[in-house]
Amino acid sequence: MNVALLIISCLLFAVAVFLAFRLIVLRLGTDEIRRQLPEIIGGDTNKLISVSGGRSNKKLAAELNVRLAELREKELKFENGDREIKTALTNAAHDLRTPLTAIGGYLDLLETETDKGTREKYLAVIRERTNTLSKLSEELFVYSVTLDSKPNDAEALDAAAVLKECLADFYEAFCAKDITPEICAFPFTVVADKTELSRMFSNIISNALKYSAGDFKVMAVDRKITFSNVAEDVDAIDVSRLFDRFYTVNNGKSSTGLGLSIAKIICERIGGKISAAVDGNRLKITVIF
Repeated sequence: MNVALLIISCLLFAVAVFLAFRLIVLRLGTDEIRRQLPEIIGGDTNKLISVSGGRSNKKLAAELNVRLAELREKELKFENGDREIKTALTNAAHDLRTPLTAIGGYLDLLETETDKGTREKYLAVIRERTNTLSKLSEELFVYSVTLDSKPNDAEALDAAAVLKECLADFYEAFCAKDITPEICAFPFTVVADKTELSRMFSNIISNALKYSAGDFKVMAVDRKITFSNVAEDVDAIDVSRLFDRFYTVNNGKSSTGLGLSIAKIICERIGGKISAAVDGNRLKITVIF
């Protein structure tokens, strides 16, 4: 009997020692984590939490490191977005202020001008600047609506037919730049909202017209549409940023830089992919459905 009690006592003692050891290891591990967290969370560092021992402690540290990595990624996106918004506000303010300043100046001139021909010239400038403001405001509005909208009118559409309709809408713009588009489009079906699909095509065409040096080609084959044109200053175009919000090429005029960003949002929404590339002196934008 005494031997049995002694064995039980030894076992209980061993268990107690083991549990005490585990408790100490856990305590040390949590202390290590507690000491490191403030520095890692509060500092600008990519350092990860590390612990010296204990399977549970290491598992906890690994899970915390995953959450820290996610937190850093969100912070980076927020910082980039914050900088982008500030830059965008600066650019938008400049783009809006320039025509407003001109309108104000010409209105002042109109007050004192008596010559009818000169007054008509001033009014033409005011009208042109007003149209510029209207276009900029419309582009900002369309972008915000595109972000928030959830189209419910998706239907099976002949993408080539919609594309040709959009190209026809730009007939006068092509004539104004003395451009005869080269079009080769074979029918294929896309399930999309027609208004959004048209807007995507129109934004791509409009962008090409801004930078075209005198030509424009469209090839639609096997669910792939390629828009291309010789660009006036192709070296100034950063294709890696072409679909970024508010990105504009230096010589871009009357633009918020939202047109291609809107096109990308719509393209991805209907399951497509859009990309840009420079081939020699040509800018190419490719849409694949």
